[in-house]
Amino acid sequence: MPLLPSFRLLLSRTYFTSAKKRPFQVAIDGPAASGKSTTAKMVAQRLGFDYIDTGAFYRCVTLAALSKGINPSDPSNTGKIASIAGEAQISLETVFPERTTSSASASPPTTRVYLDSIDVSSEIRTAQVSKHVSATAAIGAVREAVLHKVRSIGANDDFAEGAATARDGLVMDGRDIGTVVLPNADLKIFLVANSQVRAERRLQELIKNGADPASGVLQVEDVRKDLEQRDELDRTRKVSPLKKAPDAVELDTSGLTIEGQVDIIVSTVKGLQSRQ
Repeated sequence: MPLLPSFRLLLSRTYFTSAKKRPFQVAIDGPAASGKSTTAKMVAQRLGFDYIDTGAFYRCVTLAALSKGINPSDPSNTGKIASIAGEAQISLETVFPERTTSSASASPPTTRVYLDSIDVSSEIRTAQVSKHVSATAAIGAVREAVLHKVRSIGANDDFAEGAATARDGLVMDGRDIGTVVLPNADLKIFLVANSQVRAERRLQELIKNGADPASGVLQVEDVRKDLEQRDELDRTRKVSPLKKAPDAVELDTSGLTIEGQVDIIVSTVKGLQSRQ
């Protein structure tokens, strides 16, 4: 019976450590709209690795807070949001259409995100969630809760026995993967791009997820300003700020296609693997 072309990473899995060598780990960090998630998913597809989108966890917590009428950007709500983060049941389902080793891949992988068993894949990508997610991620107790959830699905330096190691390695993207979550990753990539390019990318993502550009609310300049404000929040937060790990490779994606940046990372991984 052929293997299903998808896998689900559930927080309820039980793992145990082994003396075996852990899977190859790729940590991809960078600011909002630098292409982290799309690149990470396609790198995982090309290499046959697992993929975990840590940003989806923070977006789920933000969405849950907003749905309860709680403003994540209001400092007086920190305790409430921390409680939501601890109680939220979040799971990811990434579908890889077809494993391929060429850049001319078929459809890119897609990730479905579930919050308390409800598919919120589109809801967590709205402008409203994007506006508040940095405030959510700046709360220390929230980051601790998310780190615990992520590590419970095998994102650590131990060899995790189970479905998450059915593939040959692990790709994770976020803002503190190389500095906090996977500090000993085999390859750390820090993606950057100029704010105008990132704003255009984010605007297209918002439109794809249902935003109406004709409403006048979404203009590329407004999106750029929001991204720059989020950059400042991410860089200056006290807990796990956005920063490049000392041993990370910086990759400017301003003039690159997604396929081009994926090619660079895949080639780098294969080069490192050949020397192990």
